[in-house]
Amino acid sequence: MKPPPAGRLRRAKYLHLPHSIISRSGPTTNSLSCSGHKTSYEVALNLIASTTTTTGLRVSARLDEGAYPTGIEIDAQHLAALRIDPDDFHGEWNYTIPPQPGVPAVPLQPQGRRAHPRQAHTFDAALATHPVLTGLTRQALDQLVSRVRELIDQLAPGQRPRHRKLAVENIIWASVLDQRGLPASLIAHLFRVGENQMRTLLQQTRPLLQRHGHHSDPLPVRLIDPSELARYVIHATTTDD
Repeated sequence: MKPPPAGRLRRAKYLHLPHSIISRSGPTTNSLSCSGHKTSYEVALNLIASTTTTTGLRVSARLDEGAYPTGIEIDAQHLAALRIDPDDFHGEWNYTIPPQPGVPAVPLQPQGRRAHPRQAHTFDAALATHPVLTGLTRQALDQLVSRVRELIDQLAPGQRPRHRKLAVENIIWASVLDQRGLPASLIAHLFRVGENQMRTLLQQTRPLLQRHGHHSDPLPVRLIDPSELARYVIHATTTDD
């Protein structure tokens, strides 16, 4: 349940459910702020648990010992790809987000100081290799990568497709998506590299897929931006299920 946009009360004061959970704001914090005053979790839990109404409401409360770091941000494209089902009663506050395979994973930690590119570079491999996009099962894709890698190893070092942020299998995955008709700009976004760099990698890898004899049927739709791609994967997966 989301609090009303205009609400200024702390969650511990206005969120009374039949079973309430209070979470710590940090691993070593033993108190929470209520109306500008510090109070212990034990006191807060007892206050919540003692709540009753004339119609018979009884409340239980417990302390959630889990760690929930702050500062995690969800970008607009990720949010646009989610399917949010509002409830009939105040859908702006009450809603359901069902499981949605293919939606980019939510970061579990806030972004910190940037590390060396080799250490910092990450992308959603599950989405980039999704069978709906590649047209191949995970096992078939692994077999294709193994065989094309052998062809790459046969090339002179200066002729091999390479990128300081991507492994060889990542480049082969990108080439499969290229065969499926995804634009280079979208593939570059998926793997979080520059578009011109991705175009060069695709030009180098296309002949290797052809030499191996791999040919993919194009996707039945034209996808341009990441939100369209995520929605397509979600829809296709839901339809198949």
